[in-house]
Formats: sequence, structure tokens, C-alpha cells
Amino acid sequence: MNHPELWQFRFSMYPEKARWALDYKGVPHVRHSVLPGPHVLQLMPRFGQKAMPILRHQGRVVKNSAAVLEYLEQAFPNPPLFPADPQLRTRALEIEKWFDDEVGPALRRAAFHEWLPHTEYSARRFAHGFPEWSQKLYVATFPITHAVMKKDMQISAAGAEAGRALTLEGLDFVAHNAERTGYLVGDRFSVADLTAATILQATCFPPEYPVPIPRPLPEGWQRWAERWQEHPGCEYVRRIYRKHRGKSVAISE
Repeated sequence: MNHPELWQFRFSMYPEKARWALDYKGVPHVRHSVLPGPHVLQLMPRFGQKAMPILRHQGRVVKNSAAVLEYLEQAFPNPPLFPADPQLRTRALEIEKWFDDEVGPALRRAAFHEWLPHTEYSARRFAHGFPEWSQKLYVATFPITHAVMKKDMQISAAGAEAGRALTLEGLDFVAHNAERTGYLVGDRFSVADLTAATILQATCFPPEYPVPIPRPLPEGWQRWAERWQEHPGCEYVRRIYRKHRGKSVAISE
């Protein structure tokens, strides 16, 4: 059987969306994990872009998380992630797009502003799962990666402030909109919940997330976590992860 292949960072919100969808649908797949920074040399010659996730299956190459989820829904329709009702489906995809395009980049910019100065801890989160020698080398070269990420993502104090505001808006949104049924659209888990929980997981580090966040946290990471931990939106994220994340069905990584 021609299994789907997923190119990913292990510690990243958008590849996590694709992983979760594959795992939720029970689709055996192969994961190709790369490190932020060096990944450019691996992906640009092959795919012509550095952003992930990238999914390859049966001769097709699908790029970006929303496109990957749409492809998986067509190729592996059960269990469904897209609501059958057209109006609910439209609303779910609107929520996905808002979290993908607005909340995600803003949250990442704000979090990285506080996380990245903690070189060894941050580098080892990104390099989780790689051999120890590779992790040590990545830690040693991480100041270069940090500088590149800061420039590419426009990470700054002003950007972080704006990002925190949009992160709060995202948490307020899920807390309010899931109040009636427990879910963002209708009364069942959908692409809206998967996307929102994935984007917001960095506010509360649910234990089901595939990369561990060992304690004690460095100062910047601790400050970030304490800012959100009592927000009711975090309970939504934890609950969605707890009920629906499930186990990996990757056949190799």
C-alpha cells in the first residue's frame, strides 16, 4: 500500500493539525521530521517551499495544513472532520481559516518572543526525538536559527504584544462558542475544534501533545504559561485534546 508521507516539524502547530487528522482518521502514514533552520536545505530542492506540513500521497503533493485536511477528508472520509450540513461546514471552515491565518501566526510570534531566548530548552523542544548528538549540535547552532526565525517571523516586542491580544481573543472565542454543546460548530468534534485546539495548545501544553514540555520551565516559558493557565479557553483545549487526540498511527518517523 502507498502510505501517505508527511513532512513535519515535531514541535509546531500546523504539522500537528495534519498529524492529528491522520491519527484521528486512523490512516497509517510515514513521518519525515526535520529541524527548523536546516529544513530549508531539505525541502526547497524537493518541494520548492520551506513551510510545512507537506503531504505526499499517490503522486500528489499537498501543501499547507488546510489543504492537507481537505485532501484527507476526500481520500479518507471516515470518521468525518467536516460537518455534513452545508451551513455548519461553511462555518467550520471559516473558523479554521481565522485560526490558521490570524490567530496562529500572532500566537507563535508572541510565544517565540518569550521562548527563544532560552536557547537550550527551546532548541531541545524543537529537536525532540532526534539523536542526542544531533540535539547537542542543534543547541550549539541555535543562536543562528533564532536570528533567522526572528527576522522571518518579524518577532519583536510590539509584535508580541499584538500577538498576546489575538491569543486572548482566540481563547475567549473557544470558551464562549463551545459553551452550549462543548464544540465550536454543532454538537460534535470537527475541523473547527481540531484547528482551534491545535493553534491554542501552546497556551496550556496538554499532555497529549506529542512533544513533552518538562518542568521546571525556564522563566520566559513559565511567564507565558502562567498568563493563560486560568483562562476557561484552556480548559476547552485540554478537554478537546483529552477526548479526541488519540494515539499516533504513524508506521515510521
